[in-house]
Amino acid sequence: MRLFILTRTNFAEPKAVICQKVLDIIELGLSSPHIHFYIVGDHLPSYLEVLEQNNDSVTIIKEVAAEKLIREVTNAIVIHFGSNLKGSDHFPHYFIPVTHPSFLSQLSLWKKWRQVVSFKEYIKKSMATYAINEWSLSFLQKKYPLLSSSIQEAYLPITNVPIIEWVAVADARNNLTDGCNYFLAFQPLDSFIDMLKEFSIFKKWQQTNMAIVFVFENEQATKAAKQLLLGYKFKEAVVVKSILEFKVEWVAATYAILWNDIDFSKSTLIESAIHYDIPLLFNKTVQKNSPMPASWQGAGEVFTFEEKGALSNHFKLYYKDEVYRQARARMGKEWLTAGLLEKRESPIVKIPLDLKSK
Repeated sequence: MRLFILTRTNFAEPKAVICQKVLDIIELGLSSPHIHFYIVGDHLPSYLEVLEQNNDSVTIIKEVAAEKLIREVTNAIVIHFGSNLKGSDHFPHYFIPVTHPSFLSQLSLWKKWRQVVSFKEYIKKSMATYAINEWSLSFLQKKYPLLSSSIQEAYLPITNVPIIEWVAVADARNNLTDGCNYFLAFQPLDSFIDMLKEFSIFKKWQQTNMAIVFVFENEQATKAAKQLLLGYKFKEAVVVKSILEFKVEWVAATYAILWNDIDFSKSTLIESAIHYDIPLLFNKTVQKNSPMPASWQGAGEVFTFEEKGALSNHFKLYYKDEVYRQARARMGKEWLTAGLLEKRESPIVKIPLDLKSK
């Protein structure tokens, strides 16, 4: 069986997230001698190139070449994250959503409407739409109740993350913060000023070169944050980035990650961070778009970011107490390990082993 995995997506999602899921699919499927994997795309990370070099059953192919090849084969499956491959309509398609257009606040109403329509069409045209965890399953089934029968949870864990050598970690830290240790924060623009105030208290307490890197959901928010940063006393210790610039090295190089008002599109990044032994801090405040299930709160420390002094106290605690920081990282790993053991024994679909070509 030829399994075509499309790395291009029509929805805004970091390339690193898509490629991690490609890696997960292949790692799980390499145990089957009957599957040949075609990774469709270009500008792919080096770890996928190494995967191809080390496995005869893995081929990286550009989209134009894949369109030609799929017209010549008789037994194929297409896995995608929100895109099409010309000439493949008569083969089974499986859709794995890793985000949703409703999370993208920077889109115009017209563009968002078009993306929402496309998303729904992908569900309709696929043999099945697979939610890779209960977080995305809950959102998708509530969003599309009339299509819920074709949306189901599947087993696709992160079993391996790209190996990032210490040199690459050091490079990431140098490029972001001139070599300083840093907290990484995923959050909305409307919480930016409040977190800066808490970070200021921490900086005054500690007199440290510790930095903080903010990652915003779109270019509009990123530009607005940079403007708000003008005049901030500790602005040399603050870095502002867009999610579309994101690199997995940022996670591996950070001290701890703060998650504020996130949705299921961050679940892969959360699991990746746990694999890199990074402790996680979650805002207890209910998320607006895609609330985090209670079952996911064991991944890190949960408290209310808006409570006065809460963030600054946590900045101080994680900075001063390395034993505590490592203990919180172990807590996340224990949560992830327990969840994977439970799902591995469950009867849910295993991607790609249980996919059918007809």
